[in-house]
This record gives sequence, C-alpha cells and structure tokens, in this order.
Amino acid sequence: MSLKHIVVSLLFVFFSIYVAFLNPHESTFHLTQSQTFKLPTVIILLAAVFTGVLISVVIFWTFNLKNAFARWKSAFRKNRVEKKYHRLQALFKKAENLFLCGRLDKASTLLDKVLNAAPNHVEALSLKGRVLCAEGEKSQAVNLQKKALTEDPQNISVLFDLATTYADAEQTDDEINLLKKIHYENPKAAQPLFRLRDAYLKKRDWKNILICQDKILPLIKNNKEEWSEELKNKSRYHYARGKQQWEQDRRDLAISDFKQALKAWNKNFDAHLFLGDAYLETGKSKTALKKWFAGFEETLNPICLIRAQKVIGLEEGDPQELINIYKKNIDANPPQESYKYILLLAVLYLEHGQVENAKNLLEENQTDHELLGSLLLTHARQPTNNGSNFDLVKEAIFGH
Repeated sequence: MSLKHIVVSLLFVFFSIYVAFLNPHESTFHLTQSQTFKLPTVIILLAAVFTGVLISVVIFWTFNLKNAFARWKSAFRKNRVEKKYHRLQALFKKAENLFLCGRLDKASTLLDKVLNAAPNHVEALSLKGRVLCAEGEKSQAVNLQKKALTEDPQNISVLFDLATTYADAEQTDDEINLLKKIHYENPKAAQPLFRLRDAYLKKRDWKNILICQDKILPLIKNNKEEWSEELKNKSRYHYARGKQQWEQDRRDLAISDFKQALKAWNKNFDAHLFLGDAYLETGKSKTALKKWFAGFEETLNPICLIRAQKVIGLEEGDPQELINIYKKNIDANPPQESYKYILLLAVLYLEHGQVENAKNLLEENQTDHELLGSLLLTHARQPTNNGSNFDLVKEAIFGH
C-alpha cells in the first residue's frame, strides 16, 4: 500500500475516535427489518473505517495486479525482440567475418537470412552491398547502400562504404560529392579529407587536391611523423601542378608552384631541378645555375651539378664555382662516394682545356675496376685522338 493510502486511512481513524468521544451513546444498527443491533457509535465508525481501508486495499492491489500484468507482457515482448536482435547480430557478425576472410558466398547467404528477418537492417544492407561490389555487381551494391542510408542517413560507416563502391565503379564525381558531404558534417575529421584528396588525385585536379591538403595538415599536426610526410606530399602536389602549368605555357604560375613546392619541403629534388630548367628556358641561365647549386646543397643529388655543368659547357661560363663544389665533396666523402665527383670534375677540367689538372686528378685516384675512369684517363693522356670517344664517356658518366 502506498504512503498516500496509509495517511488517508489514519486520518479517518483519528476522525472516528474524535466523533466517538463526542457521541458516547449507542447507535441503532438495522441489519434487516426484524434484526436490530445497538452498538456504540465508535464501533460503527471503526467498522466503517476498516471497511473503507479494506476496499482501498482491494482496489489498490487490483490495479497493481493489472499494471504488473502489463509490465510482464511488455517485458516478454522486449525479451523476444532482444533475443531476435542478438540472434540477427550473431548472424551478421559471422557474415562480416566471412566477408573479411574472402568467403563471399557464405557471407552473402548469411546476410540474406538477416535481411529476410529484418529487411531494414542497416549494417546488413551495407555489408551486402560490399559483397555485391566485390562480386562485380556494383549497381546493385549502390542501391542497397542507398537503402541503408535511407534508414540511417548519418551512419558514417555506410557513407564510407558507399563512397568505396562509387570508387570501385569509377563514379568519381559521385564519390567526391559523397565525401564532400561527409567532410561537411565532420569538419574536424582527417579521414574524409584523405579520401576526398585521393578522389581528386584520380582526376588530377591539383587545385582541389591542394585545398584538401591544406585542410589535412592542421588536423594531423600532433602526429609529427605523419605531418612531415604529408608536408612532403604537399610539395609533390605543388610540383605536379607546376608541371601542368608549364605544359599549358603558364610560365609564371609554374615557377610560383615550384617555389611553393620547395617552401613546403626544401629537399624536393624534382622541384629544384625543374625550377632551374624553367629559369633556363626563360633565358635566366645565371638564376638557373643558382637554383641547381642550391638544389644540390639541399639534396646532395649530383644530377643538379650535372645539369649546371652542361649549361656552363654550352655557354662557356666560368667553371670555378662548380670546381670548388666538386673539390669540397671529394674531400668530404669516403673514396667510394667521392669517385663520382672525381669523374665529373675530370670531365669539367677536360671541357675547359685544363688537361693536366684532369690527368693529375685521375692518376691520384685510380681504381682497379673503374672502366669509365680508365677511359677518361686515356683521353686525358691523348686528348687529340679521342674526341668522339670522350663524348661517349662523358655521356656515360653523366648518366652513371
């Protein structure tokens, strides 16, 4: 019995006692027309109160029993629903494991059972779509995953699954639009941007690729290793866009992109090399030489020096700065590493008529198994008889 019923009953009892004390005389109680009882008023009142309390208790327990039955019925239904849910989830998990193991037929059979019992099971619809996509049924896969999104439009897993299906079906525009939606709804998440950037890469849309890259970098700044790698990627994308601009005869924009590539990552060898080429083609050979020398300082790639050496040879420029760079690297590197600089320096000497310097350099650094060095030394000793051979040896050294 509730506290409310108890309080009301107590009030009736106290009121009856109060009335009984005020009316101590007996009262006549007619059970039938012929049967009459005389009872103290207090007894009649107490009996009335007891009867009222008893009726209240009966009514209370009647309603309580009705509510208990309703609760039991609801719990029974809930239990049935939960059992069905757990059974379907177990089937779905098994199908998922089979899919991940590559057993598509088995996974498809179990998913069909799940969907027969629950046609709107979101995860099963999406996974069935992945199975169909793996089997080459991409249009059916898209339809199922769209149906899953109808049931749960904000489900990130289903959105990504559909984007993957679009990618496999080479529906790049649909993939991009979907990934844009995911990014819009999750602006602080890096993964949608990675996927969106990769989709733009398929179209070689360097403008949007770089926009995505600039959004990615702040989101991963706490991961130094990943941030560093993505900064290199930004440099590569600027370089790629620069080449595209160059091919479209947009010289200034191309040079700007090459500079941006080096600003992002100053060890981008391709950007150093192409930036020098760009300046050379626009008639700025001195600037080109500076860019190649700077590129070598940053990357230690001798191709930059070879490119500079070719230009100096063609324009009959002063080779002294390049000679100093070669000497510095010969002294700074172990013999095996320095030998390529020895060969390049010897070629440079010979190109500029410094035959004795070339001969002395090669004789001081002879090796037993270096054919190019031997051929070059032979030419240094007899320069007038081996002109054509020298050109072949030189090209071999430049391509070595």
